[in-house]
Formats: sequence, C-alpha cells, structure tokens
Amino acid sequence: MLFKSLIFLLTFVSLVLLLPIGQLFGQVSSGESHTFFIKQDGSLWAMGSNAEGQLGDGTNVNRTIPVQIESGGVSSVSAGFSHSLYLKSDGSLWAMGANSSGQLGDGTKTDRNVSVQIESGGVISMSAGGYHSLYLKDDGSLRAMGVNVSGQLGDGTTIDRNASVQIENNGVSSVAAGYDHSLYLKSDGSLWAMGFNSFGQLGDGTTTNRSIPVEIESSGVSSV
Repeated sequence: MLFKSLIFLLTFVSLVLLLPIGQLFGQVSSGESHTFFIKQDGSLWAMGSNAEGQLGDGTNVNRTIPVQIESGGVSSVSAGFSHSLYLKSDGSLWAMGANSSGQLGDGTKTDRNVSVQIESGGVISMSAGGYHSLYLKDDGSLRAMGVNVSGQLGDGTTIDRNASVQIENNGVSSVAAGYDHSLYLKSDGSLWAMGFNSFGQLGDGTTTNRSIPVEIESSGVSSV
C-alpha cells in the first residue's frame, strides 16, 4: 500500500486549465494510467488503461487514441487511481471504473465500464482519489465514499462505504482527494484534512491518521 501510495503521488495529476477562447480543450484530468479531456463543446474523451472500465466506453480494452465517452454536457472530470468521476452541466454526477471499495458510490462493489449516475443533480464539484471519492453539493454539504482504511472519508470510522456518507452539512467550498487522504476548504477560509498521515501530509503536526477532519488553518485559505 505504501509503495502504491508513493507511485500514485508521483503520477496522479488532476488540473483545470483555463484556456483562451478558440483553444481545443476546457479541462484535462489524469489518473494512474488513464486520461480524460473535455472539449469546448462539452464532449468527454478518454484514453489509456481500461482494465477496470475506468474509461467508461463499455469495454475493458486499453485505448491508445482518444475515444468519445459523452457527446456533450460535461462540465468537469476527475480521474482516480483506476476509477473516474465526471459532472454534467445539469449537476448530475457520474462514475465508472474500479469499484472494489465502493469508490463509485453506486451501492455496490461491482466494477463499471459504462458510467452510472450517482446523483441526479445538485453536485457542483468532485474529486477522485486513490480508491475513494468526494463530492460537494450546492448546499455546501460534503459527501464521501470508497475505501476508508486510513479514515480518508472523514466519517469517524475506518469502514469502507459503497454509498456516499455526509461528512459536512454545509459551508464547504472546495475539496481535494489524494491517494489515501483528503482535504477540504470551508467558505470561512478554514482548511480541513483527514486520512493517511504517515508523512505528515495532513499538516496537523503529527504523523497520526485521522478519521475525523482536523482543522489545519482557521482562515485565509483560498484554494485546495
């Protein structure tokens, strides 16, 4: 697990590109061995490893050239280690790929090579981690699902969840999932963290894993 964590931390990249009008892409996200991009027309494209169906094209065949997953309406995408999440402009949340720890949040532990709808609306952002997922709703509530062995879901347990559990009722403005830890930002500028902490990645001055979010900064944080 530690070796995989180090590899994932080196290879996991998820970023939003703000590109000038006329450029081809609106957002890209890369997981451990798979990649997504969204075009300006809202279409979603994928390539790379597909052993667990993480590309969402209905197969488990690796793709060396991009394949279209959605023809339009996609606003953001997040690639985890071997699962994937994307958000549509109507606020619906979709997931596909590996699901052995319930990281897709569909109430099962069955891998999916076609995307399944997790929420029908109200989702404004999400982040796919190693084997867990976090998402934020328009009421400021934070929900989490998937592996929880290090407390990365922040629900006060180390029990894996195959359906989302609510972590915060309101006030959350952004979220970021690492391989096996998580961070979120509140609207008051405070920063909170939970999960694996052997390297001090939570920033709480210890190397103790946390299953309940700990406050890292009380104010002044603008992004995470």
